[in-house]
Amino acid sequence: MSYTVYWTPQAEQTFIANLEYLEKSWTNAVINDFLDRVEEVLQTLRESPYIYSLHREQDGVRKCVVNERIVLFFIINEETITLLSFWNTYQDPQNLFL
Repeated sequence: MSYTVYWTPQAEQTFIANLEYLEKSWTNAVINDFLDRVEEVLQTLRESPYIYSLHREQDGVRKCVVNERIVLFFIINEETITLLSFWNTYQDPQNLFL
């Protein structure tokens, strides 16, 4: 079964914010590695989303480590994966809004 991936506005916004940070502070190689890794994660989500652990069991939020600084939060709904946020782990955890 292949799941459809849906990006919430917050997922789009946090993805772009992380990408903009990389563009300001890092090399093209780092940016390309990040983009490649995100594509790998999305492909894995389409094929096997349940391999990633639950972050909050009560509402089914799961998490996937994209790299050492970015965690992707998502939920699984029947045939759809809903991306919630690309969280930079350097941020204050109290600001994590899912």
